[in-house]
Amino acid sequence: MKSNIILALTGLATAVMARTEIMLPLYAGPGGIFGSAEWNATIDAIRANPDMHFYVVINPNNGPKNTSTPGNGGSCNLPGPDYIEHGCNKDYSTNLARLNALPNAQTVGYIYTRYGDQNNRSIDSIKEDIAEWALWDNATTWNFNEIANISIHGLWFDETGTTIGNRSEYEELTSYAREVFANTGPSPRNQFSIIMNPGSNPQTDYEPFLFAMADAVITRETCWTSVPSDPSDPSGDCIGDYTPYDYREMYQGLGNRTAGLPNDPELNSKAVVIVHQVVDPPEANNQTLYEQILGTVRLGVHSAWFTSGNWSQETRLPASVGVVGEFFSRANREVNGG
Repeated sequence: MKSNIILALTGLATAVMARTEIMLPLYAGPGGIFGSAEWNATIDAIRANPDMHFYVVINPNNGPKNTSTPGNGGSCNLPGPDYIEHGCNKDYSTNLARLNALPNAQTVGYIYTRYGDQNNRSIDSIKEDIAEWALWDNATTWNFNEIANISIHGLWFDETGTTIGNRSEYEELTSYAREVFANTGPSPRNQFSIIMNPGSNPQTDYEPFLFAMADAVITRETCWTSVPSDPSDPSGDCIGDYTPYDYREMYQGLGNRTAGLPNDPELNSKAVVIVHQVVDPPEANNQTLYEQILGTVRLGVHSAWFTSGNWSQETRLPASVGVVGEFFSRANREVNGG
């Protein structure tokens, strides 16, 4: 197996690769008129790397409104001075407008789907979130009540089912999403992407159908380390089914859900890699981080993300949003020239 992996990687390295862009789950709160540290760092990184395309996933409350997760309190659509009917609140509208003003940023709305288990989340409730995201268009902000563009340009379907039995549900949802977004709101949507996150390889017989309905599919979501940062409280760390990431251990699916790359190598250009908890051990520093990012770009995947924190921490070193943005830009130049 290892010799096949080496040959495959050698072939990838000698070919002209498509660019590997950045898939950034930005689940932190946006802050007020001046922005939060996480959002400000993200915006600075996007500006500093104009050659990179940033897919920025927005997630106010496991979806676009307080009712996205029944019983889970939130700050969206509440009566008060920051009330917005569609857009959560003025903290979000103010800072989403900043993101939408950047030509290399594409905002994507989060939706959870419970792996296709309709007993835990119905198709109708998912469609409600899809329709709500499509209504995020123009809204008032904290900036003297200006009207700003807060439109969303894609959807991230989290907890995507991985078996052929899930096909009809997700085909229905993605078709509905494309139709709704094509017919809602006056703001131009020159970009619209559907991103599916099963977090691992789908079953081989389902793979062609899942990739056909999506623009990108997360085939590997895992961690850098398997050691909890705080053994007394491992919540949020890499426990359970996660295994530490190493691009050298990625290979075509061959029916293995942990392979990391699609069974069909032609689909690599739609595959996405997400790595969080970039902390020791193994050693996490600028050198080892760049080595893994460069190796990931050489795999020819659609996009990827590395973070030293979780989805609401973008400033923790070594894999802060600024460092990761710079390293992906450099790695793409090294692989593709320029």
